[in-house]
Formats: sequence, structure tokens, C-alpha cells
Amino acid sequence: MSVLTLVPTRRGLHLPRLGLWLDARDPVDPTELVVVSHAHTDHLGARGRLLASRPTAVFLQARLREAGPVEVLPWGERRSLTAPDGTPFHLTLRPAGHILGSAMAHLEAGGQSLLSTGDFKLRPNRAAEPCTPHPADLLVMETTFGRPEYRFPPTEEVMAGVIRFCRETLGEGQTALLLGYALGKCQEILAWLADAGLPVALHPEVYRLTRLYEQLGWQFPPYARLEGDAGRGCVVLCPPGVARAPLLRQLGPVRTAVLTGWALNPHCRFQYGADAAFPVSDHADFPELLELVERVAPRQVLTVHGFAADFAACLRERGWEARALSGAEQLTLPLALPRPTPPAPGRRPPPPAPAVPEPEPSTVTAFAAFARTCAAVAACTSRRDKVTRLAAYLRSLPPDLLSRVAVWLGGPPFAPIESRPLQVGGALRRRALCAVTGVDEATFRQVYLRHSDTGETAAELRQGQTPDAPPLECGEVAHTLERIAAARGPAARCALLEPLLARCHAGELKYLIKILTGDLRIGLKGGLVEEALAEAFGVEPEAIRRAHLLRGHPGEVAVLAQRGELAGVDLEPLRPVLCMLASPEPNAAAVWARARAEFAAGPEAPAWVEDKDDGLRCQLHRVGARVALFSRDLKDLTAAFPEVVEAARRLPADVILDGELLALDGDRPLPSATLQRRLGRRETDLLLGAEVPVGLVVFDLLWCAGESLLDRPLRERRGRLETLAPLPAPLRLARHTPATSPEDIEAAFGAARARDNEGLIIKNPASPYTPGRRGLAWLKLKKACATLDCVVVGAEYGHGKRRAVLSDYTFAVREGPHGRLLTIGKAYSGLSDEEIARLTPHFLSRVIRQRGRYHEVEPDVVIEVAFDHIQPSARHASGLALRFPRIARLRPDKTVADIDTLATARRLAGLEAPVPAAASLTPAP
Repeated sequence: MSVLTLVPTRRGLHLPRLGLWLDARDPVDPTELVVVSHAHTDHLGARGRLLASRPTAVFLQARLREAGPVEVLPWGERRSLTAPDGTPFHLTLRPAGHILGSAMAHLEAGGQSLLSTGDFKLRPNRAAEPCTPHPADLLVMETTFGRPEYRFPPTEEVMAGVIRFCRETLGEGQTALLLGYALGKCQEILAWLADAGLPVALHPEVYRLTRLYEQLGWQFPPYARLEGDAGRGCVVLCPPGVARAPLLRQLGPVRTAVLTGWALNPHCRFQYGADAAFPVSDHADFPELLELVERVAPRQVLTVHGFAADFAACLRERGWEARALSGAEQLTLPLALPRPTPPAPGRRPPPPAPAVPEPEPSTVTAFAAFARTCAAVAACTSRRDKVTRLAAYLRSLPPDLLSRVAVWLGGPPFAPIESRPLQVGGALRRRALCAVTGVDEATFRQVYLRHSDTGETAAELRQGQTPDAPPLECGEVAHTLERIAAARGPAARCALLEPLLARCHAGELKYLIKILTGDLRIGLKGGLVEEALAEAFGVEPEAIRRAHLLRGHPGEVAVLAQRGELAGVDLEPLRPVLCMLASPEPNAAAVWARARAEFAAGPEAPAWVEDKDDGLRCQLHRVGARVALFSRDLKDLTAAFPEVVEAARRLPADVILDGELLALDGDRPLPSATLQRRLGRRETDLLLGAEVPVGLVVFDLLWCAGESLLDRPLRERRGRLETLAPLPAPLRLARHTPATSPEDIEAAFGAARARDNEGLIIKNPASPYTPGRRGLAWLKLKKACATLDCVVVGAEYGHGKRRAVLSDYTFAVREGPHGRLLTIGKAYSGLSDEEIARLTPHFLSRVIRQRGRYHEVEPDVVIEVAFDHIQPSARHASGLALRFPRIARLRPDKTVADIDTLATARRLAGLEAPVPAAASLTPAP
């Protein structure tokens, strides 16, 4: 192994022969030296022997209480060191220009040299030392903006725009809030404001770090510390992560600008929720990255971070030997090449033979690559980093695997639109994992209690075990999952699952099990997969989102994006789309204020109101004799409602309708729980249709006679819908009435409640139909229900970030004034993390008995529980269940003697005859 052999790991870049780490992010061997390039938190984490520039040492000790002593290496000093095996080497730190104290590490050993840039910037920085790169044989460089489109305008022009934004904002009597990193970015902005003569206030964290800059000899224009309303009418510099903190609510009217290199992306300001975005970055842009390579003139370039693969490919096209460095790949990269004749100044060297070959195509398709990508995405704390990391992986996949992987990244093994349940439940997964890892069920349960996550449990049980089989391919996983879904019976499914699990290493097993459970839990919520697909294939994120909403299959959308065929995606009959959703408002006055602010003016009333039915959202597709019904989550309901299907065949045109399925007693709607009896049956029950008659209330028309109407305004869609009337029973048109005042809405709300409906939906007549969106074109006003005071009788550990606390509470009411406690529901939402953390030790100290994850506890914590309504249920000892329960608040002012009774709950449920209560106090865990 060469002296300068470089090993990338998840903890940082390691040179084992030298006993040295570059920017280690986790604790390492305390005998090894860690070079810290700069003091941003994503480059910190190591403890022990730290070495850095003087400013970085100051920032480290200020930001990390446990940092300990940091050895300081002055700029340009060539420090002679000795490796653990006695080999001498030399280390020099040179300014990187990223932030104050940021350093490039130059290493010399065995006649070779290496330059690691860390984060850097060649452009002048008013709050950092100028960058001074040095020639080296191997260049390890960050490439955050490693694509040609990332070319920053001159800083002077950008800052002139920032100052103009601030002056205009202050001139209108508002506060200008500028968002930038607390360390580095905010100080550079502050320095640029020196000649503007604007009043400036600094967020407390920015203030603290700026004072450290001044202690290090830097000077800035006058500024104040943000306290109370002291920043009102000023330019306030603030970190992006606290833009909505209570401290800033006292600033009055605010206009916000985010300062980031990603401002070159067209939707940046919307992603940050800002009024403006300016491309101010402390990283090198694409031309600077190329310039650095020319100045260092290395024989080999390794790229890290951001668009590493793209930039490496660009360098190879220009004649450099370059490749992207992936910490997840755990590659060993030696530097032991014969020294070539240096190229003439300003000339690129001829392309040499690659020292590190590109990965074989099979490594891309290996399931291990998928698992490593998931682990890397989970480890990213930045949304931007998650998207970049995921985009690079998606870009490498062939179409057949891209289609499946895009689905897995959303969690489930199959897209919801496929309606293909895997039927691998918890018991079957536990049985297969015990067989593969060689443990008994008692051991499995013990490990599971530590994680509350089957994937994490599987990884721990598999740790140290090596499968005696060839590497598992993604295609094999997809094929086996399809076979499992088609298999009949648990035994047949287990016979297919066990050999698949047996071929997995610990990391692979972790994410394969997570696919089986339907949730990867790696922080890919909020459309990040869509953003990654857009970045991977160079399309607009909105085009991905629209195609996904219309297709309902992320894998198909991914392949269309890869092929550049998104433009042809449109609504298709017999293929469901996600429903348009409404945003809640608390009362009629709030609804009216929102409607006045958001609804477009038109020739009719400002708003239309419709009853909000308590049923099942349903989409009806009819093409000729073919009819399909789909639920809100895209499940096929066709077989459960044959009378609706038969009526649809009598419609005068081919259509896609949106509506609500209701259980009916004559014209009176019944609770949605009654409708559930019609679902989940494999064969049609002819008698059940008479016992639970249904109707479909139709309120929208999405497609008619071959034409998509999604982009047409609601008033036009409703007009087309009314031309189909009268609809064949049991279909009927939803009634809608105009509203011109909050009094109209209040009256309509009362009338809807009198008809036993939940409340109102208020719609903008000019709105298009936007599938899957909960925007402000539709609003909802729901029937308020009383709350119940209940006592907690059981607590369970939560999942994800709450897996270490008791966060899921089973609660009870009292049978009578002095009667026994009867469970009535379970809730896990409504309390803050701080309240849950405080309650956990309280419950653990009062456990009566424990069954698995369920802890029966002494009943001494009273909670107020809100809910939509109460319905009969044999699941709970009370004979009742709360629909959509959530904890409204803790009631420390009440004791168990003060909680509500079963009679109160039954009265709220509208039940007259007694419902037999079950015998047990607590549900099965």
C-alpha cells in the first residue's frame, strides 16, 4: 500500500499509512491526527488530536464545547510529522477562501504529493483569506457546483441587487431579512454592507460568531444584536434554519431574501419560502473548478460532494484523469504512479491510463449499491445533499431498474396504482429473519425493542454474518418480490423470501426489510424523489410532479423523464389520479378572509359552497362498457359497488368523475363506518347491497368524451357536468350554492350539519383541478365535535425519531362515576417532543405489566382528546372508538376522578341502546 493511499469512508477521508484523517465527521482512533479544513458543522464531529488553522481552532472551541485542544498550524508552515510505521511526511495548510480559516491540506510523502481542497472559492472573499492552491500529484477537490450551468455573476453585481432589495424593503416600512450561513456567509454580506449605510441587526448566533471574527482582527460596519423588536426596520442577517423562529416574529412586516449559490435554480426562492434569491456562494462555481485543476496541474483528480460524477466526466473529456470519489463505495485509491513529464504551462496533460478503473456496470445494478445510496441519503442532513446524492444514483440506472428503484425509494415494493399487495406481514418477516440469522423469536423481540424498526433489527442480527452466495442484483430482488406477491399462502411466500434474505449482507438486509414494510425512513418525504429525478435527467421538477400525479406510478415517470418523454403525459381513462384536496379553516370568518385573498375574481359569486359528506372519496372512470371505481389512495373499489358500476354504464358519455360514496338510509347519509362493511370482500354480497345501500354524490368532471378538463376552470367543468344530468341513480349531482359573505357560509354550514353532513367545502369557481394538491383553491370547514377527558392506561414506544420514547398512548373513559376504566382509543399525535420526553420516564416508573412494546401503566395522566366522531367498535373495552383521535392537551389540573364517562361518549356518538363492552381493559399490543 502506497504511503499516500487514500481510503474514503463514511467518516471522512482516511490515509491509514499516515495515521491521518481529513475532515472526519465521527470519532476516530484517538492516536490518529484529524485535519479539520474549516468550522462548518458538516465538517465537524471528530474528537482527539485535531489540527487546524488558527481561526478554525477558535471557531471549533466556540462551537463545540467538547472539542478540547486544537493544534494550530500557521499558514504556509511545512510541518514534519512521522507516520505510525515511522515513515516521515510533511503537512502544509494553505487558505482555501471558503470562509475565514478554511484550509487546503498539502501532503508530501514518499516522493508524492496530495492536495485536498476542502470547500474552497477562488473569487475574492471580503471575510476570508484569499485562496492559494499549490501544485500536487493528486488533487482531491470538492465539486458542489460541478455542472456548466453553475456560473455565478460578478459578486459586485449580485451584492448591488441585494442592497437595492434592502433599501426598497426598508423604504416601504418593512424589515429586510437576509438568510445565509451564520459562519462565513453572513460575515461576507455584512462586509459588503459597509458602504450602504443601512441599519443592520444580527441574529444572536451570527452576532456571536461575528464577535469572534473581530477578535481575530477583522472589521465590519456598525451592527446591533437582534433582541426583542430591536431589529424592526433594519437589515437582519439570520441563518436559514431559524427564519420562522419566535425571535423574528417581533420584526413586523418582513421581506425575505435567501443568499445561496442554488439561487441559479429557477425555483430556489420558493423552496426557501423567500421573496427573493441571490446567487451569493462561498463555494467555487464551474469555471473556478476548472481553473483550480489548471493551477494545480495534478496527474489524477478525485472529485467529492455535489456534482462529483458530472465534473469528473467533464475533466476526462478535457484530457485529465479524473473520477468521482464515493464514500459509500469504500474504494481504496493508491497514489503510486510513475511521474510523467510535466505539461507546458497552461496546457492540459495528455490522458494517461486510468489508475482506478470505472466501476463495472454490475456494480450499479447491485442491490448493495441501492442500500449504500439509502444509507448515504439517510446520513445527509441537508435537503440539497439528499437530492444531489440520489440524483447521481438514479442517473446511473438502466430503464428497467430505474422503474423499480424509483418505486422502492417511496417505500413500498409496488406502486399503489398497481394494487398488488405483497402480503408479507410482521409474523412472516420475523419468521424468515429468525431462520436466516439463526436466532430465536425471544432474541428477535429483545433486539426489536431497542429499535422499534424491523430493518434496524435485521441489520443488527445480521451483523458479522457473511452470505455464502453471489452478490444480489436489484433485478433479482424485483423479480422475487413479484413472485412473492403472486404466491398463495404464507408458507409459499416464506419459501421465496428466506433465500432472498439469506443472500443479503447486514446493510442490504436492512433496506430490503424496509421495502417489505413499506417505509425506508431515510428522509425522502416532501417530494425529494421527484426533485432528484428532475435533477438527474435535467427536467423541471414541476414536470415530474405533474406526470406523477397523472400517472400515479413513480417508476413509469422516472423512465419517461430519462427518455425525455414527459411532455406527452396526460390524463388517461381507467387509470386513477390523485384527488384534489382542500385546506382546513377553523370558522366561517377565516374561510371568507382566505377566499377574498386567494380566489380569483369572476362574473359569479366569489365562492361556491358544497356539503362535505362523511363518506369515501371515489373516482369513477367509464369508457364504453368498462367502468372502474378508485379510492382516494388509488385502490380499485369496482367489485364492492356493482350498483354504481351498472348506473355508470347508463351515462350519456365516457367520463372520469370525482365524487363521494355514501352509505344511505333513504336520503339520510349514514356514518362512514357503515360504508366500510362494503369493502374488502372478495366476492360481491348481493344481500349486503340491500342492507347498506349507497349513492355516489358527483361534484367534478375531469375528463369527458376523450378530452381532459383538468386545466379548465371549475365553473366550466361544472357546466359540462350538468349537461350529463339527470344522472342515473344511485348517482346524483352535488348541490352547490354561491357565497358572497361570511354570513352566507355560516348559514350553509348550519344547513349542511342539519343534513347530517360533516361541514362544507368552499371552492374557487375559477380554479383548475390540481391532482394530489392541498392548495387554497378548495377550503374545508368541518363540523366541530366535543372533546373527551380521558386517562392514559397504556403507552408504547414510537417509531422513527420517537423510537426511544413512549409516544403512543392508549386511553380510557370511566364506565360510570365510580366504575371501571374502559379503553376507547389510541393516539400518537398532538403532544410536543418535549412533552413526550417528559412523560416517558413518568410512565416507565409506573408500569403495571409489560407485553412486548406495550406498557400498561398506572392511570394518573389525564389528556383532553379531540376527534372527528365516535362510532361503535368491538376493538375497545368501551364498545366505542374515536375516529381520528388526537391529543388536544395535557390536563394536569384533573385527576382520574374527573375524566368523562362512557355515558358522555355514547351521548356524543348519538347511540341510544347500550353497546356490550368487551372484557379486557387494554388492547392486545
